[in-house]
Amino acid sequence: MKIRYLGHSALAVEHETTTVVVDPFMTGGPWVKAIPSDLKPTTILLTHGHEDHVGDAVELSKKHKARVVAMFELANRLAELGAEVVHCGLGGRVKHDWGWSKLVPAWHSSSFHGKYMGTPAGVVFEVGGRVFYHAGDTCIFSDMKLIAELYKPEIMFLPIGGTFTMDVFEAVKAIEFVAPRFAIPIHYNTFEPIKQDPEEFRREVESRFNTRVQVMKALESWEIPSPVTSSK
Repeated sequence: MKIRYLGHSALAVEHETTTVVVDPFMTGGPWVKAIPSDLKPTTILLTHGHEDHVGDAVELSKKHKARVVAMFELANRLAELGAEVVHCGLGGRVKHDWGWSKLVPAWHSSSFHGKYMGTPAGVVFEVGGRVFYHAGDTCIFSDMKLIAELYKPEIMFLPIGGTFTMDVFEAVKAIEFVAPRFAIPIHYNTFEPIKQDPEEFRREVESRFNTRVQVMKALESWEIPSPVTSSK
């Protein structure tokens, strides 16, 4: 099983014949600039409606017949644009051939082309028995502890850029709340207001917790280490 980082908050989890893509902002962005020709999503998960998260979702959905899971209002708008959508709300579990996904709270805003697009979210999803938590655009909030208790995510993607989301200081505290096995920083260095040093985040986390931080470059793939097995 691999994670491919697509820049900003975009990523793909690839397992066997499944490719789950989250927040596919690539075209026009400074990280990847265009959709990689070999990116063929099975499903697209969206955290909220801002253009730097919706990104290429409609084009990918049309080309690969990939369903887009999104908050109700956002899903309605994307359906009007031709995407195949799954309407969802906070707490609703969506079953997929590859596992499941669930939108969870995030503190931010959500609009698309200037129109309100429902509540922003994070997304928890399970692929091949591994549980992932993409926090979306958010500040830290104490109910992250509840998300950790309920779903026990092994891999967490969390923003560190500040200004519009949590910064390194808050992101380190979020690691304390969730205690994932692995953490991947996202949503930084795309624009001037969100400039941060991911190595600072790595140092702070790995000096205090048992979480390993994987800092990834755009288009880099990382093979997730095998699950920890009991010695009993």
